Amino acid sequence: MRESLRSCKRAAIVALILSLIAIPASGPIAGERAATATAAPYQCTPWTSMTKPPESIWVHIPIKKGRRLKMGTRVQVDFKTYVERVVINEWGPNETHRAQLLSAAQIVKQYAWWYITHPNKKLKDKNGDCFDVGSTTTFQLYRGNATTKAEESDAARIKKGLPARLPLIRSAIEAVWPLTIWRTAGARKGFAHTGYRGGAYRKGCDKYYTSFHLFQQNARRCARDGESFEALIRRFYGPNIAIYQPAPNESDATLVDFEVDPFADPWSLPDGWSSGGDQLSEFRGDFDGDLFPEIATLRVWNTTDPLTGLPVVSAAMGSIERRNDAYLWRGDIWSVTDLAASGIDAAQMNLITADVNGDGSDDLVISAPTPPSVIATGGGQSGIWVALSEKRNWVNKRIQDPVLGAPQLVGTSTAALSEISLTVWDRNADDRDEVGLFAPTVDGRLELSLLSAPRTGGAPSISSWWSSDPLLGSYSAGSINSTVQPLGPQRDPADGRRALRSELIIEVTLGGQQRRLAISGATPNTAAAR
Repeated sequence: MRESLRSCKRAAIVALILSLIAIPASGPIAGERAATATAAPYQCTPWTSMTKPPESIWVHIPIKKGRRLKMGTRVQVDFKTYVERVVINEWGPNETHRAQLLSAAQIVKQYAWWYITHPNKKLKDKNGDCFDVGSTTTFQLYRGNATTKAEESDAARIKKGLPARLPLIRSAIEAVWPLTIWRTAGARKGFAHTGYRGGAYRKGCDKYYTSFHLFQQNARRCARDGESFEALIRRFYGPNIAIYQPAPNESDATLVDFEVDPFADPWSLPDGWSSGGDQLSEFRGDFDGDLFPEIATLRVWNTTDPLTGLPVVSAAMGSIERRNDAYLWRGDIWSVTDLAASGIDAAQMNLITADVNGDGSDDLVISAPTPPSVIATGGGQSGIWVALSEKRNWVNKRIQDPVLGAPQLVGTSTAALSEISLTVWDRNADDRDEVGLFAPTVDGRLELSLLSAPRTGGAPSISSWWSSDPLLGSYSAGSINSTVQPLGPQRDPADGRRALRSELIIEVTLGGQQRRLAISGATPNTAAAR
């Protein structure tokens, strides 16, 4: 695929090369399918959803005569088959790196999907029938025999001792099938239009950037140097990118492998990781930003400061990840030689994981009693710390997996630690998680504060987002239960353009009555009864 042409200067040429041009229409209409042909705007494939992939696509197959392409006829192709055959043609023939194939599958799918939801009435085949995309270098190269050729190529690869490529492509397509790419800010905010070009491998992985094209050879170098799928998408499409998966009631939107439980088989910690008396706790997260789930093990133990001889409490965290039939252990995610030096009471701390800084790797959010020195200066009795993920240096041409930095106190609450409830909520679907803190106020209401990191970087902070109406009565401590409800594309109240939004659904007892409320992710202090 190459960058789509927006217009053609000469009207006479338009009729001859209709299969080579694409003029995007105005913004898409929300909804799954058009109810009737007369009630909806023009479509070729009757599909308007931008959260669920279409089932099929109309593709124009030109007729090649000599070196020229002439008008041909359209064919209807299963959409997943279309993506598979385009990836075979456009990415390869020897690419087997997981991150690169994930990127290829996502971009090919997103590009064609964009044209389905942005139809062009001028795209007609020689019979006058409409089509969504052409099979040319102006669009994406689709070949009906691509799968057969890939199977033949794989047979030859296996004889040479090389891995078969087609299963890797299909696995990548399945992994990213629920995902869509959105721009969260700027003139092109909304469902992203994605393109790609060849690039130049020798120029390095970060040589080119247009915010519209992924440069294939440069991305290949990034992937082989250790960059993840999500890092590749952000590198070439810019910082205002969200990778969105509509998954109501799904607490971990990074689980895209479609495995029921990748850790169902027995596994164990490596030798020497813990000893008798250590405090061990487990939780899930994605600490390397590769969209594969990991189980983290936090180890807390008592030791002695070698310089002062005083007792200290240390902590370390590692994770285990399931890849195919093997478990991979990484024991260097986090290390703190003295938790008390950061003001954290290890015996009472609670932890939650969230991607607060939006780099694709989960961070650690800790709640614990506030140190007396902070309370003496006006702080509340409960404190919130954040250990942000930090990218590490390149070693042997590979960027190392992120590690968690030192914990930093970012705010306090007047509520007791037992009265605070934490939840993860990416309220505007920009891939920067907010951590919601539910706590009672001094006058008995329920307040939701959000811990968030600024888009421009820097330390996270906590600010109030919503509080219950005093007329609803006092909050019964401990009665809060919350779930995130993605809403998909919504009109942005600021500029009227479509943006991804979600609600936080809470079930809570106020004034002695059980209530169900939906807290808006778009506007503060806005909630509706459910």
